[in-house]
Amino acid sequence: MAATLPDWVLRRPVAHRGLHDATTPENTLAAVEAAIEADYAVEVDLQLTADGGLIVAHDSTLDRTTDQSGRIIERTTDELRGVPLKDCDETLSSLDDLLALVSGRAALFLEAKAPRDHVDKARMAAAIVKSLGRYSGAATVMTFDPDLLGILRRSLRDTPLGILAGGEGRHGSIVSRFGRNFMLHTVRTKPDFVSYCAEDLPHLGPARTRQRRPVLAWTVRSEQEAARLAPHVDQIIFENFRP
Repeated sequence: MAATLPDWVLRRPVAHRGLHDATTPENTLAAVEAAIEADYAVEVDLQLTADGGLIVAHDSTLDRTTDQSGRIIERTTDELRGVPLKDCDETLSSLDDLLALVSGRAALFLEAKAPRDHVDKARMAAAIVKSLGRYSGAATVMTFDPDLLGILRRSLRDTPLGILAGGEGRHGSIVSRFGRNFMLHTVRTKPDFVSYCAEDLPHLGPARTRQRRPVLAWTVRSEQEAARLAPHVDQIIFENFRP
C-alpha cells in the first residue's frame, strides 16, 4: 500500500468519465475540463494501444463512440489520437494529452481496462508507470483486474491504487465471482481503496474491508442514491447529476 493515503483521494466527488452530457461526450478532454471547472475529481478509462500507448476510452472497440470500427489494441496511439467522436467536435486523446490538460488542477482517477493477455497487462502497467513518472499532479489508478493491480503495485509504491469490484452479475464462475466480490486477493494486491458497484451496496465484502481501507461507490446516478449509500461509503463516483 501507499505509505499514507493522501486526503485528495476522498476530498471531492468523482465525475464518472468526466462531466459529460448530451453535448459533451464521455472520456473527452472537454468533459474533463468541465469537471475541473465544477471542482470535481475526474475519472477516465484507459485502453492499451498496439504500440504500448494509452488512449482515453471506455470500450475496447471504436464502434460505439466513433464512426470507425475495430479494436483499439490493434491500432497505434498516433492512429487513434484525433479520431473524431460521433456527433461532436471532440476526438480521442492519449493519456499524455489528458495529463497535459489537467496539469494538477484536479485529482485524477485512472481506470485501467486490463487486457486479457498477461504480456499486454505488463505493457499497460509499464505505459502507466512511464506517464505518471513524468506527472506531478494528484493521480490514482484503479482496475477490476487483481493481476494488473499486482503488477502496478510493484512499480507505483507511492501512488494510491484501487480495486474495482461488484456489478458482475453472473459473469464468470461462482468461485471467481465470490473471490472478486469479497476481494479475497487483497493480501496479495494490497489496494489502498475499494471502488464498489453502487447497485450492489450495502455488501459484506466492502463493509469488511472498510475497516482498513476506504470505499467509494460507482456509478451513483441521483441524489437519492447518494443519500442511500452515504452510511456505507466514503465517497462517490457519479454521473447524470451534480452532488
